[in-house]
Amino acid sequence: MAAIIGTRPDRLTRTYKDISPVLISRFGDREETVRLEVWATYLILLRQTTLYGGLPENKEDVSRGKRKRDIEDTMDLEETPYTLLKSQVPTLMKALLNQLKAPKNSPAVLQSGFNLLTELLTVLPGSLSTQVPLIVSTSATVLAQSPTTSTSTLHLTCLSFLALFLSTHPPSVLQDSLPSLTPILLQSLADRHPRIASETFRVFSALLIAIKPLKANGWTVALYDQALARLSNHDTDAEVRARAEDCMADIWISATEVASSKDRKEWEFICKTTGKTENAVKVITKVAKEVQLGDDWVNGCIAWLMALLRKSGRVGKVEVFCALEVLLKRQVLRRLL
Repeated sequence: MAAIIGTRPDRLTRTYKDISPVLISRFGDREETVRLEVWATYLILLRQTTLYGGLPENKEDVSRGKRKRDIEDTMDLEETPYTLLKSQVPTLMKALLNQLKAPKNSPAVLQSGFNLLTELLTVLPGSLSTQVPLIVSTSATVLAQSPTTSTSTLHLTCLSFLALFLSTHPPSVLQDSLPSLTPILLQSLADRHPRIASETFRVFSALLIAIKPLKANGWTVALYDQALARLSNHDTDAEVRARAEDCMADIWISATEVASSKDRKEWEFICKTTGKTENAVKVITKVAKEVQLGDDWVNGCIAWLMALLRKSGRVGKVEVFCALEVLLKRQVLRRLL
């Protein structure tokens, strides 16, 4: 069945009508191997929908000998894989989440479930609004456990899903779940595994962007402190440092009250003169477009960027000029006003 779904995108509409409900009915199969195969088959269906969901179904092989069949064909053309999937989401989510919240699930089952949720959001962004509490509690349960060699991939999959989930849903459906989610994410942020820490920073960035503007509160202040700690540590992994820089920029943009109440020590570590500087240039450009930080900050950034231009080599100089343009325009506008 997986092979048929993966090779006949022209029959997606019929697949959603005839096969999808049957697959969903087997989401809770008592045999774990069968359950995982069913989920893997449905994952292929979702991926095919992402690629071909907007294409009309080929009706050339359908008999036209009866008027009733002609009417049914016309009705089929009015339905799309997207509309059919959307109508089946409540049943799908109930079946899947009931399995994910079950006690003593193996890492393989949980990871397969989060992969399925991620693909569903790729096809239908924002389609899980009615399931937020259960999704958050399931994710928190996974992240609350210390990652091991065998479960670190599950943690990464869960975090990747959360980043997509937070970026595709409105703030109104997220607010009530933040008190139970942010402490777990802060705990994950301090993990020694570099990829888990960097992916958690990405989740926080998605959260900040989703619910801005934010006033100072416990988790935003703690997030700032952890990002600063990562930036000030010379032994911080390069990927973690880049994510921390991005997150710090999002704090300045989305929770300006938090960042502006500090001593701006983070810019000393972001605007470093050694190592890779490409991401720092992007961070400065991003913040300069959104936030008024005063002449001292603008002048300091311009001086740092000019120092980068004087270095030999041409890598990244286009981005430096773009950053200078944004800063100079911001300074000129500030003086005119």
